[in-house]
Amino acid sequence: MDLTAMAVDYAEKEREFLESLEADTGRDLAQWMSAIAATGLTDRNAIIDWLRLQGFLFARASWMERIHHNGGRPIYLDAAALASSGEVAEKSVAPVRAPAPSAPAPAAPPVAPPVAVVPTLASRAPAPVAPTVPRPKSAVDVNSLDEVLADAKGYRPLALLLLRDIQSLAPEATFAARDGYIAVLTADGALAGVITVSGKELRLALALGAKAVLPPFSKPKFAKAQIPGAFTHMVVLTDARQVTPDLLAAVVEAVKPA
Repeated sequence: MDLTAMAVDYAEKEREFLESLEADTGRDLAQWMSAIAATGLTDRNAIIDWLRLQGFLFARASWMERIHHNGGRPIYLDAAALASSGEVAEKSVAPVRAPAPSAPAPAAPPVAPPVAVVPTLASRAPAPVAPTVPRPKSAVDVNSLDEVLADAKGYRPLALLLLRDIQSLAPEATFAARDGYIAVLTADGALAGVITVSGKELRLALALGAKAVLPPFSKPKFAKAQIPGAFTHMVVLTDARQVTPDLLAAVVEAVKPA
């Protein structure tokens, strides 16, 4: 296994992540490290949960926590710089020796033996690096949802986390503010689900047809009876850790019916 190549690969991913961090989130790495420190959190899982509430997907939140645990320094970039400097390559290639000359044939001048030319790793042309394309910000139009999200109060970050995770996995999904809830719409505008918000909890209801209602889902029940839609599954959300891959897969199933 080429560990150096793996380090370079992860370093490239880390470089892309950190270069677009400020554009994606409004804060650069140093500002995020200060923000994490200001929370006073020391438990690694608690830091990840807090970052997810700020809008990070789990993988990015975990990466940020690792950088914070590393004293605010990137995890892979230093290793990549060492590997790309050529020092490792030069040390790993043994010097090439010419083979010993063979005995000259009678009555013929000795023939100089050919010298094998083996290119070193340092002499090879570097592989082209694709230019970094900043990732677009979330397509969730928060401004259009502000009136409904205001009712979420302390659960607003959780609502935004849910919306962004849905958008990440189902880019064709759109969201619309309605009277007391957020509609989750399919690409053709059909109602796939709703998110109701309050200062006590969020409720996500989905239309999943005849699919069995199994935990964490239950049968839909709303405080406001005027919410439309033939919803079959509902989950009450109060914690970012409830936004699991299985939950998001169910949302994608509702948004992308077979």
